[in-house]
Amino acid sequence: MGPLNEEQRVEMLSQSLEKSGVSDIVKEIIGQTSGFMPKDIHALVADAGANLVHRLQDVKCINSDKASSVKLTSTVDDSGIKSPWHNLGKKDIIRALERSKKRNASALGTPKVPNIKWEDVGGLEDVKKSILDTVQLPLLHKDLFASGLRKRSGVLLYGPPGTGKTLLAKAVATECSLNFLSVKGPELINMYIGESEKNVRDIFQKARSARPCVIFFDELDSLAPARGASGDSGGVMDRVVSQMLAEIDGLNDSTQDLFIIGASNRPDLIDPALLRPGRFDKLLYVGVNSDTSYRERVLLALTRKFKLHENVSLFTIASKCPSNFTGADMYALCADAWFHAAKCLVSRVQMDSTLNDQVDSVVVEFGDFIEVLGELSPSLSIAEIRKYEALRDQFEGASK
Repeated sequence: MGPLNEEQRVEMLSQSLEKSGVSDIVKEIIGQTSGFMPKDIHALVADAGANLVHRLQDVKCINSDKASSVKLTSTVDDSGIKSPWHNLGKKDIIRALERSKKRNASALGTPKVPNIKWEDVGGLEDVKKSILDTVQLPLLHKDLFASGLRKRSGVLLYGPPGTGKTLLAKAVATECSLNFLSVKGPELINMYIGESEKNVRDIFQKARSARPCVIFFDELDSLAPARGASGDSGGVMDRVVSQMLAEIDGLNDSTQDLFIIGASNRPDLIDPALLRPGRFDKLLYVGVNSDTSYRERVLLALTRKFKLHENVSLFTIASKCPSNFTGADMYALCADAWFHAAKCLVSRVQMDSTLNDQVDSVVVEFGDFIEVLGELSPSLSIAEIRKYEALRDQFEGASK
């Protein structure tokens, strides 16, 4: 028996929680149970019941020394036996679901729903729009693609490291309410003959059972190098590439809610057959932008949860950053500035005990950013960025 589809999961959860009084929560959590087997649903309900028991025991222990003990609400089922299920709350189910997802996370390719919003991604507006055109249109207008029109379901993000390719793919999955299946190339390679190809097949099978889903291949150049040039004696990588080609071609035969996004620093090392139309046919360059207003938007997204002092001007900070600063470099700048402000606050509290109430509120000032900026060096040199731009010109010229 394969994983349950959404209708089966709704029916099974509704029946299991029918007597609990929280059956209305099913619609909220059903999207996070993609890929669940019947035993996983039963384990989820049992775990929620265990949470309830522990919670009721804690309440009983707290109130046992009081004259009037707390009387727990209970219901009577059809057999006339009292049941505490009426006390089951939303928090019990959410905690059980979190534990269930953590248990499944160790399995390769477990579908996950990331919690990355567009607000967490600064800049990259053109790339965002191109990806949404590819992913959202078939989801919102399935009738347009029902006539057999071949959809473009593959997107390859390429460019220098640290520019937000992985973050962008997670944000697309979240904003489009898609499950997210992240795969790194080396995870699929196995020492036994035939196992690597089986891992590729299993990944696509799990994605089909968790539709709508995005399969994200990180470091695609390590998973699908050009055939004939890998140099491995068993020809494992050539067979993996061939298996991937077959699976991607099979996506067009299924419904329009399975998408693949790849990320690579070196698209020139990827097998050319993967980059033809119908596979990873939309190539989007994610590069380094030296525009000050663009960098200000990146800093605004990175400091969204910070408590900034009123003297902080993100535009001024962005103008002082080197032109070859990537998104990862600006993330390091913000994280180090917050850490610097936290260290200063702790040292002030140690000198003056009356400031203990302020230890939980770290306020980042302009001086913290300037202090840290002098210690940071860009992760990419100007020469390296020019190499990536030459690579972009090569692929954009080929696609025009």
